[in-house]
This record gives sequence, structure tokens and C-alpha cells, in this order.
Amino acid sequence: MKKVLIVVLVTLVLAGGAGVGIFFVWRSAGYLTTDNARVTTTLVGVTASVPGTLERFLIYEGRYIGENELIGWVEGGESMSSPFDGLVISANARQGQHVAHGQQLAVIADINNIHIQANIEETDIGRLYRGQRAIVTIDPFGNRQFEGYISEISRVTSAELTGHAMFFNTGGNFTRVTHLIPIEITITDDINLDNFIGVNAEVRIPIR
Repeated sequence: MKKVLIVVLVTLVLAGGAGVGIFFVWRSAGYLTTDNARVTTTLVGVTASVPGTLERFLIYEGRYIGENELIGWVEGGESMSSPFDGLVISANARQGQHVAHGQQLAVIADINNIHIQANIEETDIGRLYRGQRAIVTIDPFGNRQFEGYISEISRVTSAELTGHAMFFNTGGNFTRVTHLIPIEITITDDINLDNFIGVNAEVRIPIR
């Protein structure tokens, strides 16, 4: 009787494991998944147009600033203003400091354009389209899922954009590489990502 019970238990465990395996195979077959993704937005550097004393400098790290709002000016130079509604994510100068021409004084993040950028292998990109649903998890939020959609699909690979693409090889030592194509995902759930720019994310896209 004891042997029979052990056999039954082992059978149930194996059956359960097979069921879990089937579930994950089914799940992966229905989704395109990548963890090559992060929270990002447009970043603009504020630089000194002329060398001299930073006569006025009104911003600091963590401050929100409105479009066209005054940032400051270098003595003898033109005033600087924000190109959009943004968040100052870096401030590397202080009022009264001597600065060089072209020196970066601050970096401002566009808070109205925060999105998820995911890099998709070229062999999968043909399965995606604008408006397609996407499910996103963001590392600081654990397993919490956010709803979104594909808002942009790049027309060029990441390698071309960064200048890392190799010229066409006519020799005999060519190694084929699968390239990545960036896509943008807009999150539709109510979530403030202002303080999470650059963090990692994972994207799941249901495939019909």
C-alpha cells in the first residue's frame, strides 16, 4: 500500500511539472518578451554659450521647470531658458562660478515624453505594429504590471543609430549578427516616472 501511494504521489508531481511546463510554453508562444528595455525620455544639456562668470543661475537638481522659463546667463552672453516642461536631473554649476565656452551646466529631462524604450531583434520586428498592446514591468515596482501600447517603431537599427554598424563585408570572414531595432512604448496607466528615468524594465507584447 505504501509503495502504491509513493507511485501515485510521484505521478502527480510529474504531471504537475508537465502542466507547468506546458503553461510556460503556451505563455511564451503567445507573447514577444524582452528585458532589453528601460524608462527614458528626451534629455537636453544646458551649456554656456560664452566663457565668463555665471552671473545668474536659477536651477538646481530636482527642480521642475516650465517651458521657456529662465535658467540664467553668463556675463556678456545670452540668457538660457528651458526648451520644454522638464525636471532638472543634473546641475553642475553654481551662481558666480567661472565657466568655459560649451561647458555643460545642467541636464533637463522632458517630463511630458517619458516612455519605455525596448530593443527588439530584427527577426521579430515584423510582428509588431503601432498601437499594439504592451505589458510592462519596471524594476523599482517589482511584479506590478502596467498597460501600454507601441507608439513608435524605429526605421533603423540601434547599431546604425549609434554608429556601431559594420560596413558591408566582402571578405570571407563575415559573421552574421542579429541587429536590434528600438521601439517606444507609451504607458497608459496613471504612474509618475519622473524619478525613474534610466531604470530597467521588461516588456511583454501579445502576438496574434
